[in-house]
Amino acid sequence: SWHRYTDVVTAGLRGADLVTAPSAAMLAELARHYGPFRAGPHVYNGRSAADFPPGEKRPYFFTAGRLWDSAKNVAAVARVAPHLAWPVRVAGPTHHPDGGGASFDGVHMLGKLEPAELAAQLARAAVCVQPARYEPFGLLPLEAALAGCALVLGDIPSQREIWDDAALYVRPDDDDHLRDTLLRLQSDRDLVRAMADAARARAARYTPERMADETWHLDERMLDDWGADHHADRQAAG
Repeated sequence: SWHRYTDVVTAGLRGADLVTAPSAAMLAELARHYGPFRAGPHVYNGRSAADFPPGEKRPYFFTAGRLWDSAKNVAAVARVAPHLAWPVRVAGPTHHPDGGGASFDGVHMLGKLEPAELAAQLARAAVCVQPARYEPFGLLPLEAALAGCALVLGDIPSQREIWDDAALYVRPDDDDHLRDTLLRLQSDRDLVRAMADAARARAARYTPERMADETWHLDERMLDDWGADHHADRQAAG
């Protein structure tokens, strides 16, 4: 049940020596729902630019994710696709683990892609669209930005934090806003190029090396804190 889930997550987070997350927004949400707990700094995810080289761009929109997952909101992209001149390509698993699934008309369904296939799609796509309702970080936008895509993202705190003015934002439950934003992009190639350049420059800060370094510092802090607590316990005992 949901209450059982909440109780278990709360107990786990409150029992942890240190809690982190891939964005400050996600860490704040965890604290709001499951705190108080001992929170460390957030650690952004990272991707290597070498794995997502830009290619010759083509006029199409691309999105990906678990197609049945309402948090990813891929369905919104499919709903506005009939209003667009550019084709919409959709990648990702269609079947829910518990049964059922999702399929959309009016878009090019690519199915689940292997990493190299995904990188190839991003290399050619002009615009990556992910109007997510919930996203702790968002690896797809990062990979797309490295591959030279302009970004259209859900207007939620984590995405604003990570991308600032290097993306265009849409209200996740406003199909008209999403449609109008995509129509604007497909009619303005200069805007697409400018947003792609901004996204790629911003993406350069989210590297695997930075992620590893910040994780290492968290580990050092946790060990230092544990040593101080252990020393205090020994002094109290005798």
